[in-house]
Amino acid sequence: MTRLATALALGLTLGACGGASAPEPPPPFDPTGSYAVTIEAQGMTIGGTLTLGGTLDALTGSIDTDMGGAVLADIVLTDTEMTFNVPDVGVSFRLVFDGDDLAGDFDGAMGAGTIYGTKGPGGA
Repeated sequence: MTRLATALALGLTLGACGGASAPEPPPPFDPTGSYAVTIEAQGMTIGGTLTLGGTLDALTGSIDTDMGGAVLADIVLTDTEMTFNVPDVGVSFRLVFDGDDLAGDFDGAMGAGTIYGTKGPGGA
């Protein structure tokens, strides 16, 4: 009789535990929005705005600086890291996002540098 009671108790315990579902994974990081950015290259500091739009499967973007604007191409987002090119000036960027902040570097025909920034208000 004790074996039956133990087996029954074990079965009820396992049954209660087995019914729980795994927690939902967090949604993927969404970088879309507008970022106030600072670009440092060749001893110069340039302010601007990086704007990312579209969907996670088809991101679009542009960068507007004190020196002009350009459209982004070949945008690839992997977790919180993004790469893209700016064909108009022959530059490749690599960014890492941390919440509303971004930091990264770039390299191209006119040299290398760094970029950092923060998502602006209303850039959601």
